[in-house]
Amino acid sequence: MIDMERKVGKDIVHKGHDDDVLIYDARHQLPAWLSADIVQQANLDPVALDIVNQAYRLDGNRLVLRSLPTIIGLDELEQAGMSACLPELLACYEKATDHLILTGVWVLESTEAKLAQLLGYDDILDVGQRRRVHDVLKNLGGCPQQGLLYFTLFNDTSNYFFYRKHHEHVPGLMLIEAARQAMYAQFYEHSGYARGEVSISIVDLLSSFPRYTESSFQVDVLVSDYDEPAQPRARKVDKRARFFQRGELVADIRLLGEVIKMPVFKRMRNINIDPAHWFRPLKGIRHEVLVRLESGRHLAGQLELLSMAGLQVQCDSSVSPLDTPARGHVYLYLENEGMISLPVQSVHESDAPKGRLLKLQLADLDSQLRFKWREVLKQFTYFSHQETVPAPALEQPVWMTPNQASSMPDQRAEA
Repeated sequence: MIDMERKVGKDIVHKGHDDDVLIYDARHQLPAWLSADIVQQANLDPVALDIVNQAYRLDGNRLVLRSLPTIIGLDELEQAGMSACLPELLACYEKATDHLILTGVWVLESTEAKLAQLLGYDDILDVGQRRRVHDVLKNLGGCPQQGLLYFTLFNDTSNYFFYRKHHEHVPGLMLIEAARQAMYAQFYEHSGYARGEVSISIVDLLSSFPRYTESSFQVDVLVSDYDEPAQPRARKVDKRARFFQRGELVADIRLLGEVIKMPVFKRMRNINIDPAHWFRPLKGIRHEVLVRLESGRHLAGQLELLSMAGLQVQCDSSVSPLDTPARGHVYLYLENEGMISLPVQSVHESDAPKGRLLKLQLADLDSQLRFKWREVLKQFTYFSHQETVPAPALEQPVWMTPNQASSMPDQRAEA
């Protein structure tokens, strides 16, 4: 297991629990080479200069990563059994008559690891070293910057969701979720937006899985903008996440979306709920309910159903009949949020197989409480049924008129 501090913060990837975070060891991809003049003209202090020199070697007028050869003979590739890597190398090396010359600025970590073998170079930079080098280079004028960010997949085979069924390979859905998280982390690092200021609304999601991803080996993910780096505070995103295992591409995921400010996003999700729709409580809401009546009586019961207009509560058979009218308040407890109190206009009781059934009709809710109650139904419940013939005694408040036309756009899926 890894130390939790190595994981990306749960807030960065829009999660509520550390257990839900699937990526760790964030680090920027370092340029394969840069002009030596950039470092010479920066007048770095001795500590910063030593950090750069530990990672790069002087090669003519360029500084080249120590783990990368500048020239590779084609016979060297063949002797090392790496001839099959030639198409991969041509993405960053230019082919001459009998050798390759390093020309590309960006070389994948997986390619770097293979090439280090040709040099007999075993001391490839670790995550901490890469971070320190990037912290120096990012402040140098003229240094290549692409916003390329690496993470390592936290492939916990005991994960309560993705590995509920035993797998010998990493489930594709897990890779998609890891891609989403990595894209959010890269987005906040380079977009100019602050965490919590916006949400990314998915427009399209394209994925390719050329190979199985084995559960027994490390998986790294590289996130970038699909084409050119996005402009600061752009309104659209086009991100790409590539997954690598044992030097091979195992998944390639592209997300196209829109950047929506949180107040707008919340309004877009402000759907109307028909008061005739009843819901069953799920997670996040305690089933124990307390009803306090104006008469002074207190009733405790188990929450069975909820709607915008009322609640249904199961009580013990020992509860004595209620006086009418029975006004008061009902109290429910929401996990991580606390108590919520709703005004009760009337209570109607009936016999039930396990005791007595109380139907609580809610009084008129102000706009703030109505919004809060609607969020409770959206987040903590699941649809049960529609009450086609409302109970005669449950008169519907004026503000609960069904079939209200909504001026808001359709709900979008949050990334």
